[in-house]
Amino acid sequence: MSRRIEIELTSQRPDGSWTWRAAGAREPKGELAGDLITFAASVGDELTVEAEFHMDGIEIIEAFEPKKKRSMPETLEVLGSGRDQPLVTTQLVSNRKNRDRGDRRDRQDRRNRGDRRDRDRQESRREDDRPKAKRLRPSRTHRQALIEGLPEDQKPVAEKMMRDGTTSVEQALRDHRKKARDAAKAKREAAEKEAAEKAAQAEESGQADEEAPETEPAAETAQKAVEAEPAAETAQEAAKPEATPAEPTQPEPADDFLTVAGKLLPRVRAAEWRDRVDAALADIDEIDLRDLRSVVVAAESGASDDDAKALAEELRTKLTQRVDREHAEWLAEVASTLADGRMVRALRLSARPPKAGVPLPQDMVTRLTEAASAALTSDTPSKRWTTVLGAVAFSPVRRTVQPQGIPENPDKELLAEVTKLSERVPHIAALFGVEPTPPPRRGRRSAGASTATRAAN
Repeated sequence: MSRRIEIELTSQRPDGSWTWRAAGAREPKGELAGDLITFAASVGDELTVEAEFHMDGIEIIEAFEPKKKRSMPETLEVLGSGRDQPLVTTQLVSNRKNRDRGDRRDRQDRRNRGDRRDRDRQESRREDDRPKAKRLRPSRTHRQALIEGLPEDQKPVAEKMMRDGTTSVEQALRDHRKKARDAAKAKREAAEKEAAEKAAQAEESGQADEEAPETEPAAETAQKAVEAEPAAETAQEAAKPEATPAEPTQPEPADDFLTVAGKLLPRVRAAEWRDRVDAALADIDEIDLRDLRSVVVAAESGASDDDAKALAEELRTKLTQRVDREHAEWLAEVASTLADGRMVRALRLSARPPKAGVPLPQDMVTRLTEAASAALTSDTPSKRWTTVLGAVAFSPVRRTVQPQGIPENPDKELLAEVTKLSERVPHIAALFGVEPTPPPRRGRRSAGASTATRAAN
């Protein structure tokens, strides 16, 4: 089940993808595909996104453009005609037949205007939207079989791991090990400090012989004191008449949970991966490529036996074949869209390649560059300038497009868009006299409760 969360963009990679973290916190964090952000965005922006929570992490499936904040509420000023008129007026209609005919004409005009608006909205959606791919919906066959085969005392732990995700358990285990290392380090430092203090007191009381050829170093004295301390404690315990046996220390519930979770973690991860790979192979030609890639990446930790490794190799081969096929279709779609004169659509398509890291052919780059440069002239309206600039800024030809001119009197919306995208198209921003500036860095806030506490409860 998906839900909406607030995230902050932390960096952008050369292939167009983004990295993110939870807004105002250090965790959780992850990656965001570049094709999900169809609007202008920059590092440091806070967005509202639709996210799905899986065992191996959080996946962003949709991003929404942030709403612009108004400094003050929008108001309308009523001016009126300025003439003194009676508060109540009457108008006599001489012919009812003519009035009805006029009402029908008005209703027909309103219907026609509504139809035109609907057609305009449909054309806009047809221009920008693409059909969404089918998302991965794995079953729980292997996970349920794993739970049924576990002892009764381990079933609640496995169910909680599957419900909350293995990522939280892994973080809890890391925090637990770090806490144990810190406690051991503090105990060792305390013992060394106490041994050094005892050695210093012995030297001050005159126990060290001044006529001795050499005084032992402080470190050796401290070491002997540490070695002698257990023997002294043993002697004191033996001298006691009747020592009451110490009660055994009861382990904390969090430690019990993490102990069992650490043993079950590889099996839970493998069962979850088998459910996902079965669903991926069943609809290999329809599943979103991002979901397929995530299953292939998870094979490093989920494919533990020979059968699982064979499934991983089969999925990897089919994924490669599909990516090659869709890449060829993508190139053909960009070329046909550009040939139809839909230059903005072609630019937006060029920013979302199925195969990341593969550049556009040089002839396609030349055609896109020439079409975009010809569309950016001094006679182009500011609104059209804004639309084309937004498409150019996120396309692979953003550094090669050279406008033929800029509007003499650009409006505020165009100047704001140029300022916003100045870091991506600095040579175009320079034509407007805008200095490219990186987005401001945001200070990190204190994180909430630790993941270990959430996993243990």
